[in-house]
Amino acid sequence: MKKIVICPIFCESHLVKYQIPNIIDTIDPDYIIYNEGLFPGATEGGKELKKEWLDKYTLDGKRGFDYLELKDIIEKAKITYPNVKFILNEMNYSSEMSSIDCYVNATTNFEDLGIKIEEGDCIFPFEGDVFHHENSKDQINSYVNQIEPNQGFKSHWLEFVANQFYVEKKTLIENHQSRKICIKYGTMDFYIDVLGDFINQNYYMLHPTDLTTYHYAWWRPGKFLDLRCDQLERQPGYWENFKRAIDLANQLELDDINNRPSISTDPNNIGCWIKKIEIEHPKHIKEHSCYINL
Repeated sequence: MKKIVICPIFCESHLVKYQIPNIIDTIDPDYIIYNEGLFPGATEGGKELKKEWLDKYTLDGKRGFDYLELKDIIEKAKITYPNVKFILNEMNYSSEMSSIDCYVNATTNFEDLGIKIEEGDCIFPFEGDVFHHENSKDQINSYVNQIEPNQGFKSHWLEFVANQFYVEKKTLIENHQSRKICIKYGTMDFYIDVLGDFINQNYYMLHPTDLTTYHYAWWRPGKFLDLRCDQLERQPGYWENFKRAIDLANQLELDDINNRPSISTDPNNIGCWIKKIEIEHPKHIKEHSCYINL
């Protein structure tokens, strides 16, 4: 049984440098694959990327502005972890591809990379900003051993905003934010069926678990935050309000912050609020610039 972590990525080097040792300590994989490249319609699709946008955020219209740093991170990881096979692959998506098409392409291109997927192999289709606590290794391994080919498991994702104290309030609800972690390969049809839930994130076909995934979706310093916002089409004023909420979160004074007031200011609308919590974070992320040392 091979354990393979495969991750479509664009401009997340600031997290990848800490994600790699986290993956090593929690999953102990045989392969870590980063498929780097810009989706032609940005993250959700449908966004027109003009020359000014591409000049700001890419090196050549496809590679992220941080790609050279990412290459350096991967080369250093190869030296640090010689028993793991690292692959940094440059993706060149066609302009006709949807975001789901791009995502599926970047999580199934094993043959292109010289990897033969066999029944019983465990595939972890990751994102560049997900982590697990270092004490969860045995828990993850236990779930891996329980599933059969054409089965998988999901976890509860906590989505962090600004720093280690604030999360999207909706992700505190049990089973609200339950997303894929691992699929034990049986057939490509089943695997692609799981991947196809990338946007709606139902994952009805996967087993629930008690595993917590730390999703640092809004840990984006400087230009990385600008990019994150500029990739997603929202109504006027949305991102200005969101960034103000991030500034408030970094003051660590409020228990609840309305980060999407243009949608709703109702405290009962948990999709529009972030909440301050106390939770132990993975040791690897504590060196990130968004982690606040008190």
